[in-house]
Amino acid sequence: MKYFVIFWLLAIIAIPISFLLLVEQQWIWFLILFLFVCAARLDAVRISIRTGAWGNTPQACASKKLLAKYTTQKPTIVGRGWGYFLQRKWAGTSSVLSMRNFTGRRDDGCWAAGSTIKTVSQYFKKYNFTFPSHPSYDDITIGSWIAAGCHGSGGDAGGPSSSVLQYAEVVCFDTPHTSQSVRKVKSYKKIREIFDTKGHNCVITWIKFHKLWPNHLVQKSAFDVNTLDGAEQWLSKGAILRVLFVGAARDGMGIRWQMPYYNTEHMDPHCCSKCCTFIQADCCSACCGFREKYTNWNGLTTLREANRWCPTILPIETFITVVGGYKNFEIIFRVVEMTPTLLLNMVTQLREMHREIGGRTEIRYGTGVVFWDLSLQQSFERPYMLLQKLGVVRIALHLSKYNPEIYDVIPVVKVGTVYFNTEENITF
Repeated sequence: MKYFVIFWLLAIIAIPISFLLLVEQQWIWFLILFLFVCAARLDAVRISIRTGAWGNTPQACASKKLLAKYTTQKPTIVGRGWGYFLQRKWAGTSSVLSMRNFTGRRDDGCWAAGSTIKTVSQYFKKYNFTFPSHPSYDDITIGSWIAAGCHGSGGDAGGPSSSVLQYAEVVCFDTPHTSQSVRKVKSYKKIREIFDTKGHNCVITWIKFHKLWPNHLVQKSAFDVNTLDGAEQWLSKGAILRVLFVGAARDGMGIRWQMPYYNTEHMDPHCCSKCCTFIQADCCSACCGFREKYTNWNGLTTLREANRWCPTILPIETFITVVGGYKNFEIIFRVVEMTPTLLLNMVTQLREMHREIGGRTEIRYGTGVVFWDLSLQQSFERPYMLLQKLGVVRIALHLSKYNPEIYDVIPVVKVGTVYFNTEENITF
């Protein structure tokens, strides 16, 4: 990551220096720095800096045509580069296949897998439809969303993000090529079997969606989750989306989106509301603990906007994250029954842990599967130990995030094993 830090440090410093050169009328040097600053804002450059590679960037084409480009080599697959950034690794320099230009929509309604969630949801917005849930940051490719087992914030009254998958076209680059090298996969369970396998050499090329939801109004609420009443409120029926944050600076803070419950003229998003929600809920859980009064957290919004409640991630944010030594990883597990008592126990013990080691945890729960999304600088084994203490017998790790290799505390299985609650004897 040192090259990532050096590049963005230069890009940040170049801005004030270029203004100084402009004042001093040093035209040549000003032009050089100005062009560098502009280049740093290009999407292709940002993705390449996250991955450490340029690679081949084909336009959308037939799956078999893409397969034919790799008759002797197995490519390294890159989407928008966020997985490589979170895992703190480079894609390498040989045979990199970047899907960032593999975008668009076919006449049969299939979407090229390099299209972003934002692009696809914007299209469906015109017809007043949207996804029931999807990853809250929508600048990731739909191929990565499905292949990496990413998820949304769906609650008990919502729908899992995987429910919108009708089928995906999957290309396997293993040589020699066979009739099975290009497949139409209709089962999300089968998708997990393919992409949860270590060392797989497959990529999703096209995706067809179905079972979208009307883009109806929902209403947000927020409250403390530091008592049984707060835990019961967060778990109560009717949550279309819900998240919970706890960290070094604050006890549990629950957020829910449900059908409108209160007559208000407060509409989200409005000026800076998305950024303020994210900073207060996420960042301020780890430091300072600031939040507005909860009566300000009652805004009405559409389901589409509720799902994409995270603002755009700026380069300065990723720079601070890397320099600060923060690692983002996610633990996926099941509990026999999520009760208010168990949830409060989780939140209380996470709060104690974060007071000692810093950072924060975001909890997501719909029905059955629990997600702990953690940002820590140190002591990565502590959440594993906490889960073992809570009686969790096995976990999975998000494929596109940092994976602390601490496998001697609690068994780590494949994501699909937890999602579908199946048996698996293999421990990584």
